[in-house]
Amino acid sequence: MKKILIFLTIFILLFSLNASELGMDWRHDVDDAKEAALKAKKPIILFLHSRSCFYCPKIIEQVLPNPKVKKFLDKNFIKLELDTSTGSDAIEDEVSDQAPPRFIVSITPAFIFMGPNEEKLARKGKKHMIIYGFWTPQQLIKWGKDALKRFKRLYGKKYGIQ
Repeated sequence: MKKILIFLTIFILLFSLNASELGMDWRHDVDDAKEAALKAKKPIILFLHSRSCFYCPKIIEQVLPNPKVKKFLDKNFIKLELDTSTGSDAIEDEVSDQAPPRFIVSITPAFIFMGPNEEKLARKGKKHMIIYGFWTPQQLIKWGKDALKRFKRLYGKKYGIQ
């Protein structure tokens, strides 16, 4: 019985962790991220995770803390992370890191790359640039570079960047 209690305690602690509890410097409020992105003239990378996601803890533990990823994202993006858990997986109390309905996705982890005013970067600005699933640090950086090119091409003049 004692082993079961210990196991359950560890299980609950592991699944209650999110990116902010791991000491990562990601924003948790959409409006705050948009304001910072406007000031910095940078696009936003939005990391969407959920409590039932198998790969989300792996991204949080293995990919996002990678020094090359951290340096690349810090330099080029405003980082925002939101929880997309719904239904029985959702948090009972309303919290600031709960994703608004427009960002709820059916597959997590997911990354959305967008402009400071939620401008879309795919299909010539008609769709959000979303990548789903687990990505290595090198792959995430490659996606980020692609998003930066799209952002500059579509919105560079608007934000005074080349």
